[in-house]
Amino acid sequence: MRFILTLRPFTDKQLLIFNYQYPFMAWVYGRLNEADQQYAEFLHQKGYQVHHSLKNFKHFTFSNFQITRLAQPIKSGDSYMKLSDEPIKVLVSFYIDKAAEDFIVGLFRNQTVNIYDNTYRASFNIERIESLPNENFDNQTVTLQTISPIVVARKKTDGKDEYLSPEDPEFATYFAYNLMEKYNSVNPNAMKVDVETAARLVKFHLLKKDKLKSRLVAIKQDKASETKVRAFTNFSFEVSAPAEVLEVGFFGGFGKHSANGFGCCEVVGK
Repeated sequence: MRFILTLRPFTDKQLLIFNYQYPFMAWVYGRLNEADQQYAEFLHQKGYQVHHSLKNFKHFTFSNFQITRLAQPIKSGDSYMKLSDEPIKVLVSFYIDKAAEDFIVGLFRNQTVNIYDNTYRASFNIERIESLPNENFDNQTVTLQTISPIVVARKKTDGKDEYLSPEDPEFATYFAYNLMEKYNSVNPNAMKVDVETAARLVKFHLLKKDKLKSRLVAIKQDKASETKVRAFTNFSFEVSAPAEVLEVGFFGGFGKHSANGFGCCEVVGK
């Protein structure tokens, strides 16, 4: 399921930190926690378990904040945006059973969103929730445009992640492997696949890339445990895969760290 949240700032000239993804993700977990402690604990600590693996995934994602106007231009050295009083929109997406859709939407109605770090804070009322029609993936080849950055990585010999650009020849392979692992995490009886098999099942083809950008993003707010990942955005791509595999990526996010606001895309062609 997918829906658009319209966030109305409490006042103008509030300071919104650039790294709003992590506190927004934490706020989503907070709403789940208030509504259903057991569900939130499962989602936060366990996620959907990949068969024969210790990896887990949390199957939701969200887009970049859609900000139409700032109160003042961003200056060099700023770590925040000074907002106007105009509303901000964000697309939130869950890979979830249809029976739970009304429950999820209900968590966001008439709520306040606070996004802050140790220095800056911005507060919003949720003014509107607009449910989006579900995409039909009978066509197993789709063209997608990023509306949040995507993180794809391969493990180096020292166990650390090496983040890949969509222009890297190995990006398609690890994009495919991550997507198949996510699919297996919600289908525990599915056949376990290796990297090569995943690349045969899922085909990635980079399309428009003239505005391709990368940035380092912190996915934890606590400086003592802060982790930064390199993410890539502003590109479109074609992906071919079984329909049920595409659904997992489309609704739950493509690539790594989706719950932190990565891997959210919109369909621009089939």
